Amino acid sequence: MPVPARVGGFGLREETAEFHAPPNDEETEMRRTPEALVFVSLIPLCAGAAMGVPSFTPLPFEPGEDFSLVTSVSDDGRFIGGHTSGPTATGFTPIIWDGLARNTLSLPTGFEAGGAYINAISGDGGSAVAIGLGPDGFRGIRWDSAGMPHVLSTAPGTFSSFNAINFDGSVAGGFVNQTFFGPVSDALVWTSSGGEQNIGNIPGFIGEASITGVSNDGSLFVGFATQNHQVPVTWTQSGGFEVLPGVPMAPPGPHIGMAIDVSADGSTVVGALEINGRNVPTFWDSTRSPTLINLIPGYQVGEAVAATNDGSIVVGHWRETPTSDELGSLAFIWDADNGARPLGDVLVSEFGLDLQGWTLNVVNDITPDGLTMVGSGLNPMGELQAFRVVIPAPGALGALAISGLLLARRRR
Repeated sequence: MPVPARVGGFGLREETAEFHAPPNDEETEMRRTPEALVFVSLIPLCAGAAMGVPSFTPLPFEPGEDFSLVTSVSDDGRFIGGHTSGPTATGFTPIIWDGLARNTLSLPTGFEAGGAYINAISGDGGSAVAIGLGPDGFRGIRWDSAGMPHVLSTAPGTFSSFNAINFDGSVAGGFVNQTFFGPVSDALVWTSSGGEQNIGNIPGFIGEASITGVSNDGSLFVGFATQNHQVPVTWTQSGGFEVLPGVPMAPPGPHIGMAIDVSADGSTVVGALEINGRNVPTFWDSTRSPTLINLIPGYQVGEAVAATNDGSIVVGHWRETPTSDELGSLAFIWDADNGARPLGDVLVSEFGLDLQGWTLNVVNDITPDGLTMVGSGLNPMGELQAFRVVIPAPGALGALAISGLLLARRRR
């Protein structure tokens, strides 16, 4: 059964990897301290206002909420898409945040109890797509720029989701199952000019297929297709499905994986490849050559979920086991010089942010310029809470590092 590519979502997950070794408890223990929630920021020393102010901002809960997950950020970093829930809630509340102000999206008739899980918002922040629970089961939902919800017109007894949307909301993608929770699904594309288009599967494949990401201009889609195993794919109107390459393996094995998203400019595809039974975070550059991203001790699998326009920064999360949810995950940030590192460690060591009591579990999106990231983490009260990270322009990193060293020496 194909499900949204982001971590979480109605407790459903698509998995292909196998678990081989248990994590080390000391390495994966998450911090839970009863400290108050904090907003932390640091003004760069010797940096100047033009370089920007790095910040870590939790998105505040409203009364009755103790869970929030964000999955998408607009290209300018202003709007954030996600959902919230609480102990007495029966489903997820879909939200687009404008800064810290929230806009709760209206649900289609019959979806009020089940709610909706936001999978993505458009690059301009004006539209969104989701999977929602309605009277006939799970359905794809698309909100237009006026905030009106539209439900995928799938037949009763089927299962569908909208997973991706382009910059201006004129193009979206997802899947529809031919039977509810059945073994066969078709990838689906929607355009404002042509409506819904069932693009099916790779010719000859009979299994699950889904669109999980789309470029800003709506010309390039990514996702997966399945026959005996899952493979990462791209799709275009002119060329149809193309399987993304794997990496040489010894001994040779099946080419298994999935594409999860694509950079705004279409140059970089992110996802995972299965290597020796484990899903390894992967990105494909503009030539579609794959690069594997390192795992760290205590985390058996992972996936890359977003990249900047030039592919110089990739974000994602490692997971303790193939079945781990957000609480068993750890957010990472990758660049060519440093490889993949825990996002929280980088924010503390290179940007001077105080994240005491926080574990940054998942990072789900990054802006094309790499200056804003969004995700969710375990807060000091032990709740999973959404956050936004803003870092200075790339040139500020060196000055910040020097400033941090000088400050450390003065404190000795």
